Amino acid sequence: MISKKTIAIKFLLLLLLCVFASGDAEVRCIEREREALLSFKNGLIDDDSSLSSWRRDECCEWHGVECSNTTGHVITLQCDNCGLQGEIGSSLLELHHLIDLDLSMNDFGGIQIPGFIGSMKQLQHLFLSRSNFSGSIPPQLGNLTNLRSLDLSYNPLSLISPFIFGFVFGSLETMDLSYNQFTGLMPDLRAFPSLINLDLSGNNFTGSIPVSIGQLSKLQVLDLSRNSLEGLVSESHFSKLHKLKTLDLSFNSLILDIAPDWSPPFQLNYIYLAGCSLGSFPKWIQTQMNLSHLDLRGANITDEAPRWLWNMPSSLHRLYLSDNQISGTVPNLSSTSIKLIDLSYNQFSGHIPPFPINASIILLSGNMLSGAISSICKTRKASLNYLDLSNNQLEGEVPNCWEKMPKLYTLNLANNSFSGEIPLSLGDIRDLTILRMHGNHFSGELPNSLRFCQRLRFIDVEGNKIPTWIGFVEINCMEVFLPRYAILLIFKFWICP
Repeated sequence: MISKKTIAIKFLLLLLLCVFASGDAEVRCIEREREALLSFKNGLIDDDSSLSSWRRDECCEWHGVECSNTTGHVITLQCDNCGLQGEIGSSLLELHHLIDLDLSMNDFGGIQIPGFIGSMKQLQHLFLSRSNFSGSIPPQLGNLTNLRSLDLSYNPLSLISPFIFGFVFGSLETMDLSYNQFTGLMPDLRAFPSLINLDLSGNNFTGSIPVSIGQLSKLQVLDLSRNSLEGLVSESHFSKLHKLKTLDLSFNSLILDIAPDWSPPFQLNYIYLAGCSLGSFPKWIQTQMNLSHLDLRGANITDEAPRWLWNMPSSLHRLYLSDNQISGTVPNLSSTSIKLIDLSYNQFSGHIPPFPINASIILLSGNMLSGAISSICKTRKASLNYLDLSNNQLEGEVPNCWEKMPKLYTLNLANNSFSGEIPLSLGDIRDLTILRMHGNHFSGELPNSLRFCQRLRFIDVEGNKIPTWIGFVEINCMEVFLPRYAILLIFKFWICP
């Protein structure tokens, strides 16, 4: 009688044999699918030879083709950014197991999206972005009931009717129709209860935002920017958006009508409300503990900057507040994690504050900031690329500490009341490309150390005092003549073409 132990050992050996056998078995592509792919290729113009590998017998090894490890059926066709032109042949219908189809970043010459794609009901991901499709979206796409991702962005596509929003894509998670030519009222999106990412930006949708959008409880990214939307946005538009991480309503004619004591259901990483009408600082923003980008440019804010704004969480890296009427002083920001700060063209006053240590771009132009700028010398700013302090009321001598900003490529100190000589240490900024210092009271010579700035291409020191001497200054590839009779030097030129 065979013992249980022997049976177990034999079963284990049989199992291992099956595993090794399956590992040795080579899964080959299906012949009719290979022929379908070749027929698809024959209709294309492949000037870049991106599909040159489509010659070998084993189609599962072709560029952009992925087959199932178990059945050999083609499940992915990824021909993005291949420089393809021509026609998309209906032979793709032979790929009955195709799940992912990516033809983005090609040039199909303005043809319409082929309607037969709507018959590929097994598709889960369809990417046709930036491929020069035009005309209306074929209604057959409404038959793709298993679709989870749809990206038709950056094509000159239109809707003649909003049919695509009338089909029940219950499984659709990502819809990107950005930067097309869609017009008319923004559709009701309740037919897409599974949406996680919605991008309708860069079109010409008009009217108000449907309140029903607040019912998309799985939504994480909402981008309606750069349309012609108008009307009020209230708390009702966000009622069930508990998972929202990105909100972009910028560059519309929207008015945010939200109660000061509103407690949002979400914690956002990105807030873009540029060009909307806010009136005052939205108090609900201070509840957002994970905020990385805050963009309130040109948002019709007439208010004093609240104290909590400068105490936002350390996750805040980009702060855009330009083109408003925001008043107040800017506190010490050296301990913050802000990498880009744009406070330009507001009504900020007081002295220049210590900047964030890791900042790369600082834009403070067009305010009422006054006094000296010696505070910029207190810490090394190794990451600073762009500094604009123009059109303020700053005065005194410009400090001679520019070696602390070795990566600076643009410096704008124009239209202030700076005096004294232009500092020698500007020559230590080897990447300096643009230097604007016009409209001040500088005197003395242009420092010879600027010859070390090998990338310098533009200097503007118009309207400053210079000594009455004659000569040439050679900087890189341009000789600049300084006339001896000039008391106010008009010195504005391109150094190199």
